[in-house]
Amino acid sequence: MRTYFAIVHKDPGSAYGLEFPDVPGCFGAGDTFEEAVKNARDALRLHLETAAELGRAPPHIRSFETLMADPEIRNLAADRPLVGISLLEELAPGE
Repeated sequence: MRTYFAIVHKDPGSAYGLEFPDVPGCFGAGDTFEEAVKNARDALRLHLETAAELGRAPPHIRSFETLMADPEIRNLAADRPLVGISLLEELAPGE
């Protein structure tokens, strides 16, 4: 199983959004937190499958500690939570 971390965004009156710092351009959204997580997992799976089809290596997965040590990520996350989005190995091409 591989786990990528996502930053949760939720402004008043808006849907939930999840953004992957290690996978630029990959995100998910939904009216509920659960729906946003499901959509983010689907987007991540499709992003990695497309990269594999194009012969590209999957993005490097940073640990939670490494992400939190990055000032840019700490600033981007600010008061927002990070959640781990896991994919089974067969859905996440190896590095």
